[in-house]
Amino acid sequence: MESLSRVDDPGALTAEGPVVVTTALPAARHLLRDDSLQSTSARTTLVDLALRSRKGDLFAVSDLDGTGWVERFTTQDRSLAPAGQELVQAQIPLSPDESKADGSTRLEHLMDLGFPDWRDRPAIDRGDGVYLAGDQVAAPGLLSEVSFNSALEAVTLALTPARLDLKSA
Repeated sequence: MESLSRVDDPGALTAEGPVVVTTALPAARHLLRDDSLQSTSARTTLVDLALRSRKGDLFAVSDLDGTGWVERFTTQDRSLAPAGQELVQAQIPLSPDESKADGSTRLEHLMDLGFPDWRDRPAIDRGDGVYLAGDQVAAPGLLSEVSFNSALEAVTLALTPARLDLKSA
């Protein structure tokens, strides 16, 4: 058995015994010389949220036309979020010609229907050249992802050419 080894030559797979190929389909297509290894899997837009617990929050919201789904996972497993918080995950498929932004807009609308106050996190841009980063600000992701994404957005906003040009003028 050999693991953690890159194989680029299709001829290297002629070993005796079983062979398990664990790689992306384009690489497997090349290694196995099998053009049928194609995937038409769907693209989706996903959102993970941590929200304050509120009496009467829905368990799930489903868009039967657009096949979107929003679910409060802490309904079944309270250990998924700290006390007083809820883990809400949402997903909606994108059609082949639909942009990520269009899918995000549809998903946000579905989330608005089920969790009207879900956007109530402090904005990253606080005005006057001040930017907020952390795990509880308005940035995508779950847990530490919010910290990373808000930090990236804050730095991007702080270092935009227009902002830097204003400071040097």
